[in-house]
Amino acid sequence: MTALPPEPPTEPIPNPGRPSRPSLTARTVRGFAWSFTGSVGQAVLQIAATVVLARLLTPEEFGSVAAALLVVGLTQLVTQLGVAAALVHRRELTDRDVAAAFWFSILLSAAFAGLLFAFAPSLNGLVGLPADSGLLRMLSVTLVLAGATAVPTGLLQRDLRFRPMAVVDLLAAGPGIIGVSVVLALLGFGATALAWAEIAAALIKCVGYLALTRPSVAVEAPSAAWARLRPMLNFGSGYSLTQLGNWIALNADNLVVANVLGTGPLGVYTRAYNLLSEPANVIGGAADKALFPAMARVRDDGARLRHAYVRTSSLVALVTAPAAVLLFVLAPEVVHILLGSQWDAVILPVQVFALVLLPRTSYKISTSLTRATGAVYRAAWRQWLYAAEVVVLCSVGARFWGVDGVAVGASIAILAHFLVMLRFSARVSEGLMGAVLRMYVKHVPAVVAVALASWAVAAAVRPIGSDVLTLVAAAAAGGVAALGVLVLLRGRFAEELAVVANLRRGKKVPVPA
Repeated sequence: MTALPPEPPTEPIPNPGRPSRPSLTARTVRGFAWSFTGSVGQAVLQIAATVVLARLLTPEEFGSVAAALLVVGLTQLVTQLGVAAALVHRRELTDRDVAAAFWFSILLSAAFAGLLFAFAPSLNGLVGLPADSGLLRMLSVTLVLAGATAVPTGLLQRDLRFRPMAVVDLLAAGPGIIGVSVVLALLGFGATALAWAEIAAALIKCVGYLALTRPSVAVEAPSAAWARLRPMLNFGSGYSLTQLGNWIALNADNLVVANVLGTGPLGVYTRAYNLLSEPANVIGGAADKALFPAMARVRDDGARLRHAYVRTSSLVALVTAPAAVLLFVLAPEVVHILLGSQWDAVILPVQVFALVLLPRTSYKISTSLTRATGAVYRAAWRQWLYAAEVVVLCSVGARFWGVDGVAVGASIAILAHFLVMLRFSARVSEGLMGAVLRMYVKHVPAVVAVALASWAVAAAVRPIGSDVLTLVAAAAAGGVAALGVLVLLRGRFAEELAVVANLRRGKKVPVPA
């Protein structure tokens, strides 16, 4: 996460009688640190659950729940209408604004939950589920819980309170996802073990976020509430259009697999996709959570936005590029250790997705910038273009090459979308695109060094026949190579290393304006 360029020294203090709050830079950096910590914790817990559940459940059972979550996820996105993002984006926010948004979100989510429950038998066939499957009806309750969580999420992000958010998220991922899913899978609940885990995690997050924020719930006349909601929904609707396009882009491949190949191949595909989405979500998701509210506060300062964008992209590349190389080289060992040898069909899709791990993570920074500057409608059609690319490329891949073809199609679409969003982001400040491309070039030596070191060691150790030994030895060699390059070229990475030191000390790092 980048430290934003320093605020002007003459910035007024709202209340001189109180100790001054940390600068926006320091709060943003700390926010990223806690978001990243929470995301890493969730990823570790998710991987632990995957290791156990892959040996308890079949690809068909994984695929059935993944198919049901497609419908639930789309419905949830439609019901939110960008309420949380709108709360973060507003310059001024009153308790009555919060109350109006809260009740709107609750009522709309409850209405859609009822519709989903009623029409579940008809919707099952759209994602390859049997007409009598009860998964959609089970998961409809998560819509109401998500509706109650939307406003607290926006309030926590607005105030950069990422530490308590991380704690709640870890509780949801631990006792919620792992505790419930593993225990119920051991008891023979099959696919419903995963569904109950989703419900438990949503409940924990809802209760936790509400307890942290205690939002105003005062009820006022519908006309007055609507007057408060209209400006928020104007921004939120544009944001939702963007998110809807992004959701379709991220899930169209799953829809294609479910409809063309079935829930069994969908289980295989989602295992491969999730193994690569975890690193992307950990890094890119944490950056997005902390960067969006910080950028929103300096939305009119092109120089500071450019500085934040470039440095954040470099920090993301510093971690993601070597990780992508290691995942590509060590995909067989990663799959065997985490899922078991019965999941060999996952190896090639994992390697394909590893090639686009960096652009998949980095375009989230462009998404943060888009929301922060309010350009949600102009960004929406670009997300829909991304969605169309995924649908077309994955459909062609599925028809001719099955799951592997879908992975290739999705990866090509990811790379194209990354370039489109980078070009769109360049509008905020002259020279941004050139600065970003030059920044990526300086990471090439580390990528080459990691690739050569990890491949050589893996090739030498694999004949021994131990997946664990190969993984540890090759990953260690790649890590040493990456650190060696960073030390040799530390002058090129002075600003990135300063931010890392800032994260460790929790202090503001002075940087050039």
